[in-house]
Amino acid sequence: MMKICHFITYYLPVTQNWIYSQLVFNYECQPVVLCQRLITPEQFPLDNVYPICESSGPVSIPKRLAHKIFERYPNEPHSTVINKIKPDILHGHFLLESWRNYHIIKKYKIPLVTTCYGQDITSLLLKPFWMSRARKVFEAGSAFIVEGQYMGDTLIAKGCPREKVNIIKLGIDTTKICVNPPKDNNDTVRILFTGLGREKKGAVYAAGAFIKASMQMQSSSPNANIELHLLGDGIYRKPVEKMLRGAGVMQKAVFHGMKPVSQYLELLKTIDIVLAPSVHAADGDTEGGAPVVVIEAQCAGIPVAGSNHCDIPNIVSHGRTGLLSDERDTDALAKNIVTLAANRQLRIDMGTNGATYAREEHNIAKQVKKITNVYMKVASR
Repeated sequence: MMKICHFITYYLPVTQNWIYSQLVFNYECQPVVLCQRLITPEQFPLDNVYPICESSGPVSIPKRLAHKIFERYPNEPHSTVINKIKPDILHGHFLLESWRNYHIIKKYKIPLVTTCYGQDITSLLLKPFWMSRARKVFEAGSAFIVEGQYMGDTLIAKGCPREKVNIIKLGIDTTKICVNPPKDNNDTVRILFTGLGREKKGAVYAAGAFIKASMQMQSSSPNANIELHLLGDGIYRKPVEKMLRGAGVMQKAVFHGMKPVSQYLELLKTIDIVLAPSVHAADGDTEGGAPVVVIEAQCAGIPVAGSNHCDIPNIVSHGRTGLLSDERDTDALAKNIVTLAANRQLRIDMGTNGATYAREEHNIAKQVKKITNVYMKVASR
């Protein structure tokens, strides 16, 4: 059995739960995690997780600050773990994390695989010194994994050799997500948006489109009712609250805050439409690929109202599994919301198509086999 040493910044934010699936569903490889510090490890139980900072309290602040300033980790304790485990492959999750361990990679000359997820190859590489660092990782790395064609093309444009780029769709645990049963015609249509912490998620456009959709439905279908559910928290919560309150639709919004994965999946069972109006942020940040919630929504049989952003059009088939509009076009997004909210049968049909696609193409068991094939290919060299 191959031993894979995974470099992860924090183990493990709820928003990166897909990384956990890659670790625990790969039955052909033994995972070892080297991280900066632990975050909610109780939600993601795994043996062989080794943090640099044993504590997340004030004692660890000097170490964490040094990591932030120098963007490097010390030799220890990572070197001790590598000497003990003797991994066959090093796997950096995010380009940033591969760079932070660059000196270890050069020291041990163990093949390096890096998975890029978005910000690490978009806004980060707009900075010349990071571009210089990336070139070193491109040279040292044996393989790079991206989730879609758009991200692959972006990585190649940044200087990564085309022959090192592998497109492997993001995998999810499809067994944990139920296909939502059809609702009655008279039920309130519940719409989910996740992403109040980052500009690229398009929170203000989600709110703006919801407001317009509410007004349109009120005038055309007074008996129809839509409700916006917002999951997560962050700097865009107050602006969104202000928009909803100013438009007089605050009573139609539910802010759930941060939730563990189990509670999020329970909430997903009640949802009829998922919003994914992602945009290119002012600082260059993008999804890179597509938000994981888009894949999970389709797996649950929920149509998506999203934007033509990065790899979203490669995940959501316009007119078949959802409806797409241009970035920041709240009029078009509102129209798509109304179209889906007013047509129960359309939601059922698109949901059925989405569930078939997601369960076939994004099944984690299939995707980890493809990742293992990359490991075997680079190890054989």
